[in-house]
Amino acid sequence: MNFQEIIKSVKQIDKKVLTIVKSGVIGSFIFCLIASLILVAYTTIGDINAYYIGISLFKSSLYYIVAFIAFGFYFNKIK
Repeated sequence: MNFQEIIKSVKQIDKKVLTIVKSGVIGSFIFCLIASLILVAYTTIGDINAYYIGISLFKSSLYYIVAFIAFGFYFNKIK
């Protein structure tokens, strides 16, 4: 699959599916920013629990971003 086919498939996504994907990616990005703030707080405070919370939240938010994008393509093909 080349880059032109990917662009074509993104342009063909249904509007309802695209709005769900966009809102999911934005929400996950906000969680990613919160996780980054927690990790910055860890560097200043030094509490190990803040590190584990920040890393877990960061990993989860990245997984959710990928999941929203992938499921957006799959639901578009199903529809």
